[in-house]
Amino acid sequence: MTHLAPISTANALPIPLHSVIAKPAISVVGLGYVGAVSTACLSSLGHHVVGVDVDPLKTADIAAGRSPIHEAGLERLLSKGVEGGLITTTDDLAAAVEDTDVTFVSVGTPTASDGSCDYRYIQAAAQAMAEGLARKSSFHYFVMRCSIPPGTTMSVMTPIIEAVSGRKLGEDFGVAFNPEFLREGVAVDDFYAPPKTVIGATCDRTAYVLKQIYAPIDETPFVTSIETAEMVKYVDNVWHATKVCFANEVGRLAKSLGIDSHDVMDVFCQDHKLNLVPILSQTGLRVWRFLPS
Repeated sequence: MTHLAPISTANALPIPLHSVIAKPAISVVGLGYVGAVSTACLSSLGHHVVGVDVDPLKTADIAAGRSPIHEAGLERLLSKGVEGGLITTTDDLAAAVEDTDVTFVSVGTPTASDGSCDYRYIQAAAQAMAEGLARKSSFHYFVMRCSIPPGTTMSVMTPIIEAVSGRKLGEDFGVAFNPEFLREGVAVDDFYAPPKTVIGATCDRTAYVLKQIYAPIDETPFVTSIETAEMVKYVDNVWHATKVCFANEVGRLAKSLGIDSHDVMDVFCQDHKLNLVPILSQTGLRVWRFLPS
């Protein structure tokens, strides 16, 4: 008889139960541009994805593997996900929450008549998500992906989930803000090669699950507070809008002088050294300047 030497476990560390979760099932609320791309790409990473929308045309298209929008490579991924049994759709958000582990919220955030953000779709989604949470005993993760004013995730969505479900943040569910940085026309490529991945989370448990979801495409995400992540998205949007406005002004000026603005911008954009970079001031504080990198 062969005697096996005992294996020492004196230095072994216990693994938290929540870290054992593998390929969590994901529900995606809102099958517009961001939601449709997220549904397809997350399924391609091996996750079972339930797409949720009140529009029967969107749910029917995606359930059939058809893309509801024009986006390179999207229909191929949707078709593959449906054929592989990884993508289904429904208009029942509460049931989708009950049947999945993570919910990505990508509903519309239109501008209200007074110029503020209209929260009606976020509020409606939070109500339905809370009803689903109330019917399950396992921990659930709610991930906001909408473009919203900083503070919205915790002041609008989260209180509704707690009040309606009777469950407690941190004990029964976690909340995160995970902004998207997808460009129309190359959104699928951007998903797999993101410029950055930002995870704002209420607890380590929630941050860990999101890090695991994105590990195949980005092993070094930025983990921040929810408010910081929300602000990053706003700053990103404003920065790109500023560049567009600048280019438009150059176009107007060039036209008034009889100069081809396209020629000007083609040459101008060849300078890849002029970037917004951080430097340390004499006080040791980090400040930002336009400097050669």
